[in-house]
Amino acid sequence: MAVRPPGFGRVGADLRERARDRLLDTALRLFVERGYVGVRVEDIAKAAGVSRATFYKHFSEREEILAELFARLLGREPVAAPPGPPADALPRIRGLLADAATRMVANEQLARFVYTLPIRHASLLGQGARPPVLGVVERMIEEGVAARAVRTDIPPALITAHIARTFEAAMRDWAEGRAADVASHLTLLLDLAFQGVEAAR
Repeated sequence: MAVRPPGFGRVGADLRERARDRLLDTALRLFVERGYVGVRVEDIAKAAGVSRATFYKHFSEREEILAELFARLLGREPVAAPPGPPADALPRIRGLLADAATRMVANEQLARFVYTLPIRHASLLGQGARPPVLGVVERMIEEGVAARAVRTDIPPALITAHIARTFEAAMRDWAEGRAADVASHLTLLLDLAFQGVEAAR
Protein backbone atom coordinates (compact mmCIF):
# COMPACT_ATOMS: atom_id res chain seq x y z
CA MET A 1 0.00 0.00 0.00
CA ALA A 2 1.39 3.41 -0.97
CA VAL A 3 1.82 5.92 1.84
CA ARG A 4 1.23 9.55 1.00
CA PRO A 5 4.14 11.76 2.07
CA PRO A 6 3.22 14.13 4.89
CA GLY A 7 2.34 17.70 3.99
CA PHE A 8 0.95 16.93 0.55
CA GLY A 9 -2.55 16.72 -0.82
CA ARG A 10 -5.75 17.30 1.12
CA VAL A 11 -4.30 16.14 4.47
CA GLY A 12 -1.43 18.60 4.19
CA ALA A 13 -3.77 21.39 3.14
CA ASP A 14 -6.01 20.68 6.14
CA LEU A 15 -3.02 20.77 8.50
CA ARG A 16 -1.84 24.08 7.03
CA GLU A 17 -5.34 25.54 7.34
CA ARG A 18 -5.61 24.43 10.97
CA ALA A 19 -2.19 25.91 11.76
CA ARG A 20 -3.18 29.18 10.09
CA ASP A 21 -6.48 29.28 12.02
CA ARG A 22 -4.60 28.61 15.29
CA LEU A 23 -2.28 31.55 14.58
CA LEU A 24 -5.26 33.81 13.81
CA ASP A 25 -7.17 32.76 16.92
CA THR A 26 -4.07 33.20 19.08
CA ALA A 27 -3.29 36.60 17.58
CA LEU A 28 -6.84 37.82 18.19
CA ARG A 29 -6.72 36.69 21.83
CA LEU A 30 -3.39 38.45 22.39
CA PHE A 31 -4.50 41.62 20.57
CA VAL A 32 -7.60 41.81 22.76
CA GLU A 33 -5.59 41.19 25.95
CA ARG A 34 -2.62 43.47 25.24
CA GLY A 35 -3.62 45.74 22.38
CA TYR A 36 -2.34 45.45 18.84
CA VAL A 37 0.82 47.50 19.47
CA GLY A 38 1.76 45.37 22.49
CA VAL A 39 1.93 42.09 20.54
CA ARG A 40 4.93 40.98 18.48
CA VAL A 41 5.23 38.18 15.95
CA GLU A 42 7.32 36.27 18.53
CA ASP A 43 4.47 36.52 21.05
CA ILE A 44 1.94 35.11 18.60
CA ALA A 45 4.20 32.25 17.52
CA LYS A 46 5.09 31.30 21.12
CA ALA A 47 1.48 31.40 22.35
CA ALA A 48 0.40 29.30 19.34
CA GLY A 49 3.16 26.78 20.02
CA VAL A 50 5.03 27.30 16.76
CA SER A 51 8.35 28.81 15.72
CA ARG A 52 8.80 32.22 14.11
CA ALA A 53 9.73 30.42 10.90
CA THR A 54 6.38 28.60 10.96
CA PHE A 55 4.57 31.91 11.52
CA TYR A 56 6.25 33.34 8.43
CA LYS A 57 5.17 30.35 6.36
CA HIS A 58 1.60 31.54 6.89
CA PHE A 59 1.87 35.32 7.25
CA SER A 60 4.51 37.68 5.94
CA GLU A 61 3.90 40.26 8.68
CA ARG A 62 1.66 41.11 11.62
CA GLU A 63 -0.45 43.44 9.43
CA GLU A 64 -1.40 40.47 7.28
CA ILE A 65 -2.99 38.94 10.39
CA LEU A 66 -5.08 42.09 10.76
CA ALA A 67 -6.20 41.92 7.15
CA GLU A 68 -7.17 38.26 7.56
CA LEU A 69 -9.13 38.97 10.76
CA PHE A 70 -10.95 41.79 9.01
CA ALA A 71 -11.76 39.56 6.03
CA ARG A 72 -13.00 36.88 8.44
CA LEU A 73 -15.38 39.38 10.02
CA LEU A 74 -16.66 40.79 6.73
CA GLY A 75 -17.03 37.43 5.03
CA ARG A 76 -15.83 36.37 1.62
CA GLU A 77 -18.98 34.77 0.29
CA PRO A 78 -21.09 36.58 -2.30
CA VAL A 79 -23.99 38.52 -0.81
CA ALA A 80 -27.45 38.53 -2.37
CA ALA A 81 -29.46 41.72 -2.69
CA PRO A 82 -32.70 41.69 -0.71
CA PRO A 83 -35.76 41.22 -2.93
CA GLY A 84 -37.77 44.23 -3.93
CA PRO A 85 -38.19 46.85 -6.64
CA PRO A 86 -35.36 49.26 -7.60
CA ALA A 87 -37.50 52.16 -6.38
CA ASP A 88 -37.08 50.74 -2.85
CA ALA A 89 -33.27 50.60 -3.13
CA LEU A 90 -32.57 52.68 -0.02
CA PRO A 91 -34.88 50.77 2.38
CA ARG A 92 -33.52 47.49 1.00
CA ILE A 93 -29.93 48.70 1.57
CA ARG A 94 -30.87 49.67 5.13
CA GLY A 95 -32.10 46.12 5.77
CA LEU A 96 -29.10 44.52 4.06
CA LEU A 97 -26.61 46.49 6.16
CA ALA A 98 -28.53 46.01 9.41
CA ASP A 99 -28.38 42.25 8.77
CA ALA A 100 -24.64 42.48 8.02
CA ALA A 101 -24.01 44.43 11.24
CA THR A 102 -26.05 41.96 13.30
CA ARG A 103 -24.10 39.06 11.81
CA MET A 104 -20.79 40.76 12.61
CA VAL A 105 -21.61 41.53 16.24
CA ALA A 106 -22.52 37.87 16.76
CA ASN A 107 -18.71 37.41 16.74
CA GLU A 108 -18.43 40.09 19.41
CA GLN A 109 -14.77 39.75 20.35
CA LEU A 110 -13.58 39.97 16.76
CA ALA A 111 -16.02 42.76 15.85
CA ARG A 112 -15.07 44.92 18.83
CA PHE A 113 -11.38 44.44 18.16
CA VAL A 114 -11.61 45.24 14.44
CA TYR A 115 -13.78 48.32 14.93
CA THR A 116 -11.63 49.80 17.68
CA LEU A 117 -8.45 49.62 15.61
CA PRO A 118 -7.09 53.14 15.03
CA ILE A 119 -6.53 52.51 11.32
CA ARG A 120 -8.63 52.83 8.19
CA HIS A 121 -10.10 49.52 7.16
CA ALA A 122 -9.56 50.27 3.48
CA SER A 123 -5.83 50.00 4.10
CA LEU A 124 -6.29 46.48 5.46
CA LEU A 125 -8.22 45.30 2.44
CA GLY A 126 -5.70 46.50 -0.11
CA GLN A 127 -5.98 48.67 -3.18
CA GLY A 128 -9.41 48.47 -4.77
CA ALA A 129 -10.66 45.69 -2.51
CA ARG A 130 -13.86 46.08 -0.53
CA PRO A 131 -16.31 43.97 1.46
CA PRO A 132 -18.65 41.88 -0.75
CA VAL A 133 -21.71 43.63 0.70
CA LEU A 134 -20.56 46.99 -0.71
CA GLY A 135 -20.55 45.63 -4.25
CA VAL A 136 -24.20 44.72 -3.74
CA VAL A 137 -24.91 48.17 -2.26
CA GLU A 138 -23.42 49.88 -5.31
CA ARG A 139 -25.48 47.77 -7.73
CA MET A 140 -28.62 48.60 -5.74
CA ILE A 141 -27.74 52.31 -5.80
CA GLU A 142 -27.33 52.10 -9.59
CA GLU A 143 -30.77 50.49 -9.81
CA GLY A 144 -32.19 53.20 -7.55
CA VAL A 145 -30.68 55.90 -9.77
CA ALA A 146 -32.22 54.28 -12.85
CA ALA A 147 -35.59 54.18 -11.06
CA ARG A 148 -35.20 57.87 -10.08
CA ALA A 149 -35.40 56.91 -6.38
CA VAL A 150 -31.81 58.04 -5.79
CA ARG A 151 -30.29 61.32 -6.94
CA THR A 152 -28.91 61.12 -10.46
CA ASP A 153 -26.40 63.97 -10.04
CA ILE A 154 -24.15 62.02 -7.63
CA PRO A 155 -22.06 59.09 -8.92
CA PRO A 156 -23.20 55.75 -7.45
CA ALA A 157 -19.61 55.02 -6.37
CA LEU A 158 -19.58 58.21 -4.26
CA ILE A 159 -22.93 57.36 -2.68
CA THR A 160 -21.65 53.86 -1.91
CA ALA A 161 -18.51 55.31 -0.29
CA HIS A 162 -20.74 57.60 1.80
CA ILE A 163 -22.82 54.62 2.92
CA ALA A 164 -19.67 52.60 3.68
CA ARG A 165 -18.33 55.37 5.93
CA THR A 166 -21.70 55.56 7.69
CA PHE A 167 -21.64 51.80 8.28
CA GLU A 168 -18.12 51.98 9.68
CA ALA A 169 -19.07 54.89 11.96
CA ALA A 170 -22.01 52.92 13.37
CA MET A 171 -19.83 49.86 13.98
CA ARG A 172 -17.17 51.99 15.69
CA ASP A 173 -19.78 53.66 17.90
CA TRP A 174 -21.00 50.22 18.99
CA ALA A 175 -17.48 48.81 19.49
CA GLU A 176 -16.42 51.79 21.60
CA GLY A 177 -19.55 51.66 23.76
CA ARG A 178 -21.41 54.68 22.37
CA ALA A 179 -24.31 52.59 21.01
CA ALA A 180 -25.87 49.57 22.73
CA ASP A 181 -27.78 48.18 19.74
CA VAL A 182 -25.82 48.30 16.52
CA ALA A 183 -28.77 47.63 14.16
CA SER A 184 -30.94 50.50 15.48
CA HIS A 185 -27.95 52.87 15.67
CA LEU A 186 -26.96 51.98 12.09
CA THR A 187 -30.55 52.55 10.93
CA LEU A 188 -30.53 56.01 12.49
CA LEU A 189 -27.20 56.96 10.87
CA LEU A 190 -28.30 55.57 7.50
CA ASP A 191 -31.54 57.56 7.68
CA LEU A 192 -29.44 60.70 8.16
CA ALA A 193 -27.11 59.72 5.32
CA PHE A 194 -29.96 58.86 2.95
CA GLN A 195 -31.56 62.27 3.37
CA GLY A 196 -28.75 63.67 1.23
CA VAL A 197 -29.01 61.11 -1.58
CA GLU A 198 -32.71 60.32 -1.81
CA ALA A 199 -34.35 61.79 -4.89
CA ALA A 200 -36.81 64.60 -4.29
CA ARG A 201 -40.39 63.39 -4.41
